[in-house]
Amino acid sequence: MEIRVRIPTPLKKLAGEQDVVLANGNTVGEVIQWLTETYPGLKERLRDEQGEVRRFINIYVNDEDIRFIQNLETPVKDGDQISIIPAIAGGSSKKRRVTLTFPPERIKEPVIYNIGHQFKIVTNIRSANVTENVGWVTLEIDGEEGEYLKALDYLKKIGVKAEPVEKDVIE
Repeated sequence: MEIRVRIPTPLKKLAGEQDVVLANGNTVGEVIQWLTETYPGLKERLRDEQGEVRRFINIYVNDEDIRFIQNLETPVKDGDQISIIPAIAGGSSKKRRVTLTFPPERIKEPVIYNIGHQFKIVTNIRSANVTENVGWVTLEIDGEEGEYLKALDYLKKIGVKAEPVEKDVIE
């Protein structure tokens, strides 16, 4: 029996840098057991001292939370997908200000709208100057650190320069 287990980014290093691992087992518990025996570093991240799934780890079988089925006794069949999703902890929401400078080819694109919809952040335009050839916008961005950093990475990839506004962070 072949079960696809989706490995979250924070745990990929412990699973040989794989996004998806093909595992064996008849229940979620058996698959997790196989996974932790095959990749020993995952054991302490997934299970507590009593062998239960750690409270900050969510496990889904085909988009169904196992806590609402049969927990570790949830049966799985060939072709099922198990997703391991660590809860986001310690990432309190915080407002930051950043000035974006747009290359000419990005001025007419809805970049601010896109980052607000692609990432879990809320944007608020604080000041701007946009013409046909040049554009800059100072944004207030509210969201967790991880989402903020993902948005900045996306902006960099599309050629938008992002500079934090120093000493202007709103608590």
